[in-house]
Amino acid sequence: MYHKSSEQLTSVENVLSIDVEDWFHILDVSSAPSLQAWIELESRVVSNTLFVLDLLSKYKTKGTFFVLGWVAKHFPDLVREIERRGHEIGTHGYGHELVYTLTPEQFRRDVGCSLEHLSRCTSRQILGYRAPGFSITPASSWALDVLVELGLRYDSSIFPMKRNHGGFLEFSQEAGWITTPKGNRILEVPVTPINLIGNKKIYMFGGGYFRLAPLSMITAGIKQLNIQNKYAMVYLHPREFDANHPKLKMNLPRYFCSYVNLNQTTTKFIKILEQFNFNSIEKVWDLASLNTLKTQPIWNKDSSIQPDKERILTYIAT
Repeated sequence: MYHKSSEQLTSVENVLSIDVEDWFHILDVSSAPSLQAWIELESRVVSNTLFVLDLLSKYKTKGTFFVLGWVAKHFPDLVREIERRGHEIGTHGYGHELVYTLTPEQFRRDVGCSLEHLSRCTSRQILGYRAPGFSITPASSWALDVLVELGLRYDSSIFPMKRNHGGFLEFSQEAGWITTPKGNRILEVPVTPINLIGNKKIYMFGGGYFRLAPLSMITAGIKQLNIQNKYAMVYLHPREFDANHPKLKMNLPRYFCSYVNLNQTTTKFIKILEQFNFNSIEKVWDLASLNTLKTQPIWNKDSSIQPDKERILTYIAT
């Protein structure tokens, strides 16, 4: 039986999140199969997710699993097993589409469909959403109102730096309650960049960033945040623990980003589970008692973009 050593851990609970999707759910690749073809492909999402669940059971760690609605529809017993093991379940949408490519009504249907399928195999209310590709941007911040209208309490879709799928550079980086364009309230839990090298903002705790970065930099980055009493957001996909899964055809730079160091994911993951505390978003943010957050500006002070000229979010006091 594994027991964590209290000497290795800080008191800060970091956020562990898993985006539950299959090896063919890769965005912006012409060789990616259509939704209609997914059911005909070899699926590895069950075996890969069970592998992650077993690791988390061994290291006595809980997390948030953002499950694709398509996965819930076709593999409902997997969702039940995630819940049975004590993890939080959130929605990752249904069809794995970039939010900023959808209309508000298309987005509503996509998330609504995912919630319908998840509700059939879970016993607890779904509280949170993560967009494929972290694709909520300033131009698609209307999506936050849709999430509130669908009954969700929090979003974890903002990537506060530049990336291939948009990014939200003007976001202040701090998690907290925000007002939406329509004046609703929602908890935003973004990924957590750090200033590890000078003033350059970098992120190393998820996806290809996690696979590419040396373990020493990852642990140093988590420690830097924890010393400031801040959490680190880790996100991974079940396919990243499976170096032998089928690969899609794509150009060399994208191939590198999608598949680099797959054979190192498990080792790195175990190391951070051994050294740090992790929990689900629901538990880290204690969503049963929500009045603990301080007012924070969502916009960087140096931003040249004017909030009153954009569909911008602002923090409000809780």
